[in-house]
Amino acid sequence: MKIFVSSVNIPIGYIRPHFPSLYWPLGASLLRYQQSFLYYGVDIWRFTVYWSLIMFGGFYIVAALIAVFNVEFNNRRHHLQPLSRKRAGTLIFGLLYVVIGSFKGFVSGAVVGLMLSAIYRAGTLSMSTWIPLSWAIAAVLFDVCSSYLTTLSVM
Repeated sequence: MKIFVSSVNIPIGYIRPHFPSLYWPLGASLLRYQQSFLYYGVDIWRFTVYWSLIMFGGFYIVAALIAVFNVEFNNRRHHLQPLSRKRAGTLIFGLLYVVIGSFKGFVSGAVVGLMLSAIYRAGTLSMSTWIPLSWAIAAVLFDVCSSYLTTLSVM
């Protein structure tokens, strides 16, 4: 099978690769690597949204677990008797934090996916499945950097 640079030359019998399809680019003559390219805008958008949901969800789950752990640890350290409603409120806060973070991940992935799709379609290029992962990591890192007040005011 030939590797096509242009998306105008979509291989005959092209099937969208399964979700992660992250194959190491060494040994590019391998069939698995040659089949891990995205040609259609819907596929580019879908991969970008999936990776953004995974990255943002993972990041916000870890942050929520740290926040809930710190609140519970603080109560135990100061010998405070946690009320059951207070504990439930802490857990609901953590869950709400994860839901909002996942929503941010979806919106970010959707916007970046549409942008990437338009750029690659305008240039008639095929996209490696590594590109959506890279953009999802960049979006999470931007979210972390913009969480600091001074950084946000400078940007």
